[in-house]
This record gives sequence, C-alpha cells and structure tokens, in this order.
Amino acid sequence: MTAEGEDAEAEIQRIDVCEPPHRLVTRSVTPGPDGTGEIEWVLELDLTESDGVTTLTFAQVVHDAEMASTVGPGWEYYLDRLVAAETSAEVADVSWDDYYPGLSDHYRSLFGS
Repeated sequence: MTAEGEDAEAEIQRIDVCEPPHRLVTRSVTPGPDGTGEIEWVLELDLTESDGVTTLTFAQVVHDAEMASTVGPGWEYYLDRLVAAETSAEVADVSWDDYYPGLSDHYRSLFGS
C-alpha cells in the first residue's frame, strides 16, 4: 500500500475467521482522523473456484458515507494494482488520481440519503 506515506504506523490485525483455503476475516482498530475516537476495520476475503477459475470476493465493513467515499476508491486502486502485478502490467501506471476523488460520490451514494 502506498497512499499512506512512508511514515505510516504498522497496524495490528486480529484474525476473526480463518478457514483455509477459502475464507479469512480480519479486524483492526486505528485512531480516528481527528485523533479522537477509533475506527474499526473489518476485512473479509473469500475464495471460490468453479471450472478452474478462482474468484476473490473482497468486502470491508464501512460505517458511514464519508468513510465509503475514501475507502471505496482506495480499494479499487489497490485491487487494480494487484491485477496489474499479476498480469505483468506496469503497476506504477495505475494512478491514484484516476480513482479519487472521481469515484467518491459513487461510494457516498451507496448509503442513500
């Protein structure tokens, strides 16, 4: 991950569910953006296979529209970087500016009004 900067602190991830090789659920708690309160991050990864094709389903519990407006574009960016790496494309060609803020309104709208 690159958007957090070089001075980003390490995070402790707790494994809530581990069902090899199909399911992983992790949880972490980080300080809120204003230095008060905490944000809980729950990530769910599921692998399924059909006809020789493996599919990764990735989900994150998101608590509100503002969080979604940054987290959604962020994961699209990181997952596209993963695809680039796996297909021998140039990872550096995946530009954060193509994702944020352009996709923010879409993710914010998923919470409705």
